[in-house]
Amino acid sequence: KAEPEKAEPKKETKAESAVTPSAAEKITFDNGDVYEGGIVNGSPHGRGKITFKSGDIYEGDFDNGKMAGKGKYTWLNGEVYEGDFVDGKRTGKGKYSWPDGDTYEGDFTDGKRTGKGKFRWVFGNTYEGDFVDGKRTGKGKFTWPNGDVYEGDWLDDDRTGWGKYTYADGRVEQGR
Repeated sequence: KAEPEKAEPKKETKAESAVTPSAAEKITFDNGDVYEGGIVNGSPHGRGKITFKSGDIYEGDFDNGKMAGKGKYTWLNGEVYEGDFVDGKRTGKGKYSWPDGDTYEGDFTDGKRTGKGKFRWVFGNTYEGDFVDGKRTGKGKFTWPNGDVYEGDWLDDDRTGWGKYTYADGRVEQGR
């Protein structure tokens, strides 16, 4: 999902100073987005909340008009990300939840699951390990609800290369 772009405000509001964010003020952007919170030089800065025309909502820290620091982004469809933002994108540590109950908790880079993380499916499967561009890639451990476990190499969400599969009954298979 693409991050929203910063739109130009319809009308600038007065900031209390050029350095210190003002008390909660409101900006309505040309594209219909509405921001309430701290403002410096006519741009969101400090703590605030933006309600996008799409119905999505971000509440958290802003830096010179961009989501930055800690925040919570809620999509109209019920998906939620809570964690770190850098330059308007999910970057750092965070938790992403889907309406069906699936969750991912771990590292993000430029809005994608990249780095170490844990994905839990509502029906009981879990994957803990490496992610690259939103896919299981690298070393990881996948556990099924019945107790079976695969530990090994992943590439683009597929088991590949070396791995060890341990069945719930104790049998073990390993290799390529």
